[in-house]
Amino acid sequence: CPARVSTVMEMLETEGLLGRCVRVEVEILLKEYAELMKSTQKMTEEELKTLADKYDSVFLHPEFFTSACLAVGSVLQLVDKVMTSQLHNGFSVNRPPGHHAHADKMNGCCMFNHLAIAARYAQKQHGVKRVLIVDWDVHHGQGIQYIFEEDPSVLYFSVHRYEDGSFWPHLKESDSSSVGSGAGQGYNINLPWNKIGMEDGDYITAFQQLLLPVAYEFQPQLVLVAAGFDSVIGDPMGEMRVSPQCFSILTHMLKGVAQGRLVLALEGGYNLQSTAECVCASVRSLLGDPCPHLISPGVPSESALKSISKTISALYPFWKSLQTFEYRAHEAQRSAQTGKRLQLHLHQ
Repeated sequence: CPARVSTVMEMLETEGLLGRCVRVEVEILLKEYAELMKSTQKMTEEELKTLADKYDSVFLHPEFFTSACLAVGSVLQLVDKVMTSQLHNGFSVNRPPGHHAHADKMNGCCMFNHLAIAARYAQKQHGVKRVLIVDWDVHHGQGIQYIFEEDPSVLYFSVHRYEDGSFWPHLKESDSSSVGSGAGQGYNINLPWNKIGMEDGDYITAFQQLLLPVAYEFQPQLVLVAAGFDSVIGDPMGEMRVSPQCFSILTHMLKGVAQGRLVLALEGGYNLQSTAECVCASVRSLLGDPCPHLISPGVPSESALKSISKTISALYPFWKSLQTFEYRAHEAQRSAQTGKRLQLHLHQ
């Protein structure tokens, strides 16, 4: 949806943020992987529909291929700028999204997996050893998971709406029990929400108690973010209640990892105004502005604490940072009821 990009850019301009950013002109970077989809540029509307029907939740247009190549090129150029210290960080405002795309097929409105390609590009072009990919889109980025599930050089963390598999993409692999395989065991972290209405306190707690301890232990040299904003308040698809200000705080948290080498790429978001507000909030943190005060940060919900506990249980054999904690569910639940913070107690 081109309106996503135009709405975001208009708000960045209105808020005075665009003038504080370095604009990176995008080049189309065509590789062998892109040739497979090149023929869609010359297809008729009927041929495009026939091809799209072969995939899950894919819609094609003659300009889709070009837009997808530009989106990939945008992210790769930001990686170049960040890894060569020309920029501290960056945000790629692009369409179409990418985190559902598999290595060999389209999926979920995604033709190419921008961040998966960017991770490999950083490793091959810039000698990066370890990449962290954080996915806060309300949908699970199964494409990224499948691509790296056996690879210990890429740590993938996804927090997403799951509802015991009833929410798209309806995969058991989206649950917390999927931790990677082979050499990649422990390097895939799924935090599935089993209820709608998750709020700022749930996401901030997930970062503080699960993601950040593992991230600091992993010591990535680059952080990539699948920045979907369909969990924001008012999004008709996500049905969550995260504030735009919360994304500023989450972005700020990630700046402390990988010496601040951080690249965000726009993914989902179905309320254009809210999506633009979230992008602006994230960009403010990238620019070094103070984090905003949360109107009502709240405490983590009982459902969120259960999900976090379950994910920690699945991951603690692989991470020393999780083994130093004893998760006491009864105290966590009590803290949610009494308004206290989530308590994780060190082993004696």
